[in-house]
Amino acid sequence: MSPFLPAMLVTLTAFLVFAAGWRMLPPNNSAAGGTAALLLFLLHPSVVSGMQNSSAWDAFFVMVFLTAWLWMQDWSLFMRSWVLAGIYAFGLWVGSPFALWGLVAMVPWVIFNRRPLPAVGSLVNVFFGGLFIFTATWGVAWFLVPNLGRPLFMQWIRWGGLKSPEAASLPWCLLIAATVFERLREMLTNRRSDASMFAAVLLVVTALFSWSNVGLAMIALSAPLIALRLAKREFLFHRRVRWVASATFVVTITLADVLRWDAWSVTGLSMLMVGLSAWGLSRRSRQSRFMLGEAVCVGAYVAESLATLLHLFPQ
Repeated sequence: MSPFLPAMLVTLTAFLVFAAGWRMLPPNNSAAGGTAALLLFLLHPSVVSGMQNSSAWDAFFVMVFLTAWLWMQDWSLFMRSWVLAGIYAFGLWVGSPFALWGLVAMVPWVIFNRRPLPAVGSLVNVFFGGLFIFTATWGVAWFLVPNLGRPLFMQWIRWGGLKSPEAASLPWCLLIAATVFERLREMLTNRRSDASMFAAVLLVVTALFSWSNVGLAMIALSAPLIALRLAKREFLFHRRVRWVASATFVVTITLADVLRWDAWSVTGLSMLMVGLSAWGLSRRSRQSRFMLGEAVCVGAYVAESLATLLHLFPQ
């Protein structure tokens, strides 16, 4: 495969990440949400270093599905379901396992939906409608190209050889864990669901059944969710948050250059040092301390990206 195609898919995925982050937040914070989501995606150490073994098709498909859902929230359920069915058929064409995992993640969305019966109809429509569209299009393609072979979704046989996922960024893991926990708790407490909660459930499902090839998709899926948590006025314009993030950035870069340890050890040590100092000096509310913890993660995240780009970590 030409190297141009994966690069183009990653570029399109980055655009979709921006669009998803823009749509997840209220209009007054939409620009900040889109920008934050894009930066979180592009600054991930794995994206900076280049993810050679990750499937760009999986990331592109899952972000097309999520972004279309977000931008069609004002559409009728019938029209939205058929558009998502067409995107689902595309996922079957490229053989993405997210075509199955996405259906699994839609089950909690159905259960906690304000209108569960129409939601069940939407889920059935996406599955059977997408399967029908795929069957029709693949049949036409097979008629025009006799040597087309078996359907691409038969490649799901690759599930037989699971691999360990690529090493993830420690601050990214902490940020997405806190965000997913917040989304799931809100869904269970308020008994309501939306596209962002679907994305959170999909991340949990992916984490349980994933392998190294879906790393890029998980990063793309998590970036708008983290932006949803961070792109708020009380966080972005908090003076102490900026100071703590800057201090963590400086300490992480310094430790990476001096110690030459692996990324997890360096970021873990720097976050521990700055975090304990910040929390010890802070006598404010528990919510304020949570924001300082998020600031520590953000500073370490940006520093890890720069250190990866400068090859300060051992290969």
